[in-house]
Amino acid sequence: MQFGAMGDAHGGRYLRQEGLKEQLEGLGLLLLAGDITDSNDVAAFGTVLDAIRERTDALVVAAFGNEEYEQDRAAYRKTYDIMFLDDERIDLEIDGIRVRIVGTTGSLDRPTWWQRTHVADIWSRYSERNKKISSLLRRDGCDLLILLSHYAPTYLTLEGEKERAFPEMGSRAMEEVLLERVPDLAIHAHAHSGTPWAAVSNKQRTLEDFGKKIAIPVWNVSLPLNKKIIRFEVTKDEDVDVRVQN
Repeated sequence: MQFGAMGDAHGGRYLRQEGLKEQLEGLGLLLLAGDITDSNDVAAFGTVLDAIRERTDALVVAAFGNEEYEQDRAAYRKTYDIMFLDDERIDLEIDGIRVRIVGTTGSLDRPTWWQRTHVADIWSRYSERNKKISSLLRRDGCDLLILLSHYAPTYLTLEGEKERAFPEMGSRAMEEVLLERVPDLAIHAHAHSGTPWAAVSNKQRTLEDFGKKIAIPVWNVSLPLNKKIIRFEVTKDEDVDVRVQN
């Protein structure tokens, strides 16, 4: 099974047409990690989707970004025949591999100034979202478990951004969810100047922890950063193996 992931197209501003067909070739699944449009322009979302649809018939699953405004997300669902996940999950079977995707905008450790001044319950909403994602991110019955978010679920892939902005771009609280639920892969966008990937791992503090080390790959699929769609190949023997093709 081959799948791709990207985010931060911003209405096509960062989606390069050159080489796009090759980047999409052979994919069975494409994950969109939010900010596919700019400033809640529903039509511009379609411009990006059309460019994708002209080059692949892959199944498309999307999480919403901060540029797809919350009050109009029903309009995106109504207008476009792709699967949007908003603190939701979906189970798919692709090439004999059972895939579970949990999709969310994500959470922030410190809401942005705009959020703090315009959304009265934003602190509690992020806290509740972390709990909700933890409840959804369960492996039962699937071969491949993926967290798809817009905001970064760790600070590790924010390296390259201004450090003081990290709490308003990602969440260490969500990183704890990763360590608790141990998905095979986490995918996000939002960090245009961040780091392409990192591994979230637990700290072995006691003798009992020895041999229980966890490492969860987290990929920042922001188009301004990578300049391309990130491609993954999944194989299944006794265990599932995920490798990056790019």
